[in-house]
Amino acid sequence: MTIITQRERLWIFAFDGTIVPAADRAKARLRQPIRQLLEELADNPRNLVALLSSRPLEDLAPRVPVPGIYLGGGCGAEWHTPDNGSMTLSGRPKERLMERREALLPLLADAAALPGIELEDHRWSVAITGGAASAKTRKDCADRLEELVGDGPATRFRRAALVEIPFIPEITMEFGVRAICRLLSFDGELICAGSEQGDAAALSWIIRQGGKAINIGRRPLVAESLAVADVRALNRTVRSIAGLAPAIPTRPHCQRLEAGRTAAAQPLDAPQTGCSIRR
Repeated sequence: MTIITQRERLWIFAFDGTIVPAADRAKARLRQPIRQLLEELADNPRNLVALLSSRPLEDLAPRVPVPGIYLGGGCGAEWHTPDNGSMTLSGRPKERLMERREALLPLLADAAALPGIELEDHRWSVAITGGAASAKTRKDCADRLEELVGDGPATRFRRAALVEIPFIPEITMEFGVRAICRLLSFDGELICAGSEQGDAAALSWIIRQGGKAINIGRRPLVAESLAVADVRALNRTVRSIAGLAPAIPTRPHCQRLEAGRTAAAQPLDAPQTGCSIRR
């Protein structure tokens, strides 16, 4: 893998709820204006671009057919790089993952066995959605989950119809943001966009590094974050910061899956976890 450090800006975007609508996770795809934005950012040699998601890479990658960007699955526990390299956490974190999955996954599946509730196994986490369930059923499910995980990971990621529970609590959006910065040895300007309470710690960390934070929503998630109404407003804001011209509507591109996502073999230190990322 070739790491380029002479860049002025690193753009980091959360996926679900930030650059794609959160409503229908199964059909989540980049819409043309956002895809065009990512392509323009990645085409500029002064930029590096990364996307972060709790989804595993094999789920995320087909939804983001944009060359030249870093894709972080499992909130940064696994990465696909622009030169088709792959990296994943190894060592003790991987062992902890397997232990936690074995202990928790059957219990979470039982808790989610309610009408209209669906469980998505993201490997490093579990997403439980209830968009098709009644309000009472969602509350019953939430109560069951509270008994299992208490006030920790579930409440940090809770939305009206979604609970995301990481098997390793420290593997969060903030972890992924720190990981990509360390991986790239980046010391330029950081700009990060998120949308959920689970993104707040990452946005705060970006601001402490002197960077810019943007969030989808009516109010700032954290102090000094810029709140924008929706994905279209995010597009306009990013274009303004980047000095890009307003988006010009074009014919949709065909979706394609980049091939050759293979693993190499050099370990890289992961930020503040006492573990390593293995290429």
